[in-house]
Amino acid sequence: MTGLDYWLKQATCNLAAASAAQVRREIQEHYELAREAAIAGGATAEFAAASALKALGAAKTANRQYRRVLLTSGEARSLRGGEFEARAVCSRPWLRWMLPALPLAGLAVAAALFFTGHVSAARDALIIAIGMSPALTGPVLPIYTPVRSRIFRVVKWSGITGALLFVVPVDVQSSWLLFSSLWIIVWTERTRASIRRKLPVAAWPKQLYL
Repeated sequence: MTGLDYWLKQATCNLAAASAAQVRREIQEHYELAREAAIAGGATAEFAAASALKALGAAKTANRQYRRVLLTSGEARSLRGGEFEARAVCSRPWLRWMLPALPLAGLAVAAALFFTGHVSAARDALIIAIGMSPALTGPVLPIYTPVRSRIFRVVKWSGITGALLFVVPVDVQSSWLLFSSLWIIVWTERTRASIRRKLPVAAWPKQLYL
């Protein structure tokens, strides 16, 4: 393994395959230009290679910078998972009407419980239906602009957070349950926010709007 190969291995660590290929291509070009310039200036081939490699800087520092602007391997997996979910919905027309129908069914259950005197159970059913509605209706809503996306995310987080706060008492003993319920959602949203910063809006798949 050459010095450049080792540098590229460190610099592309945890990057998506396409991102890593882009980095390798660009760095190879910079390296060759710097090496050829050094040789043209009278340097030996060995000194020119070492000088060109040194000019690239620290590989770990470059890796941190690349991960801020290029897709990582984890973000690429998240995109593939979202694309699979989108294809699953699109390939099954019955899901397109069933998903929005589930929150409505929850509201119907809440109303039935309320009118039969089960007020506490009706409240819980209503809160769950409201909390789940953004996730279930989002894939079929016409959300294809950044403005609509921001509005939807505000509504989604308000519904989810409000539902959890009503269902789970806020105290020290139950805080672990609240955390375990939210951390996957928070991690997913954080990943999507990072991808949105790295991709142009025209390249956003549907899940990035949600």
